[in-house]
Amino acid sequence: MMSEPALPAWARDDAFPIHPDTSKFGVVDHSRISRSFESLDELKAHLEVGKGRLDWVWTPKSDRLVAPEEIPKLAGSLKKRCLIFAAEDVDYARRTAPLTGIAVLYGLYCFLNGISPFGFPGIQFLVLTVFGFLYFTARPWWEARKGRAAANYLTRDQITDQVPEARFELWMENQSTPFSVLFLVLVVLVGGAQFATPGLGISEAGLVKPRYLAGENWRLFTAVFLHGNLIHFILNMSALWYLGRRVEILARWPHLAAAFFLSIIGAGWATVSWLPNQTSVGVSGVVCGLLGFLLVFETLHRSLLPRSARRRLAGILVSLIVIGTLGFKFVDNAAHLGGLVTGAIYAFVVFPRSLSPHRPMILKRDLAIGVVGIFLIGASAIGAILMMVIRVL
Repeated sequence: MMSEPALPAWARDDAFPIHPDTSKFGVVDHSRISRSFESLDELKAHLEVGKGRLDWVWTPKSDRLVAPEEIPKLAGSLKKRCLIFAAEDVDYARRTAPLTGIAVLYGLYCFLNGISPFGFPGIQFLVLTVFGFLYFTARPWWEARKGRAAANYLTRDQITDQVPEARFELWMENQSTPFSVLFLVLVVLVGGAQFATPGLGISEAGLVKPRYLAGENWRLFTAVFLHGNLIHFILNMSALWYLGRRVEILARWPHLAAAFFLSIIGAGWATVSWLPNQTSVGVSGVVCGLLGFLLVFETLHRSLLPRSARRRLAGILVSLIVIGTLGFKFVDNAAHLGGLVTGAIYAFVVFPRSLSPHRPMILKRDLAIGVVGIFLIGASAIGAILMMVIRVL
């Protein structure tokens, strides 16, 4: 039996809160709403309804909330719940398939005939429809497939194998990530200023290469906070939130700030070198930098995780490659590659291979680097807004 200090944070007894002292049994859903039950049978009946997302449960055996998978007697109920969600996902995929399928066919038609629907270039519209199909139809179908496969392991004998990953995911979801929120807010503020005044932003603060090469070096840093359109903005925000939180939780916030800022530089230099005549905007270079960082960091710190997430991260990378290939005319693949390599190099240089289950400590050096990184990132965002304000005035 491993001692507490030898366990990763998510595996310790104190990883989850003390449960409410209201009843013998109960659940806490994703909205932090708790429901109390007086018997195990009542708890099972609630789980089998399959409504709402479930986070924790509690029983008389522990004074803390635990993952449902930690209670072997709940295996049958969890299996039924899993199959209910899988059926709902399949039904959703079937309902969206006609609409998303027609959208993809229309996008292909527009691309082949040189049509620009809704103001989008044909290839860009095609990529958007493909993404819509993947997200609204293929994703729920895949989730249903995974759910049914997972249900096969939800037996009293096999459910214990699911406990480490269940605890890890719950722990991750409930960690505070203020710096990921800060960076997201900065991008949203600049995006709000940009979209509030159509036609404003890219020429004023984007990475217009001839002007950058003529001496306006600040454009390298302000351009990441601007976006070509609302869909571009939303996609980047989603990826930044997922990857940023993961970096902040696992590697600590100073390395999030450092990887963020260095990826701005790496992505910017790459696109200036390879695409000197194409204007660039967007935080996707940073997103790729965080992805590269995680691919290396999680490889070097395998004991920190219950199971490698490299397959999931590699899936994100493959998605970026597919989008970059289909939309090579408007996707800045140079910035993506530059950011990816920069983040990976940073993680490789800073972190040695470790068998420790603990997250890295924040050293004074890390603290200083993180503070400087946050200051420079904040200054870049403010600079982007100021350049747009000056134009308006």
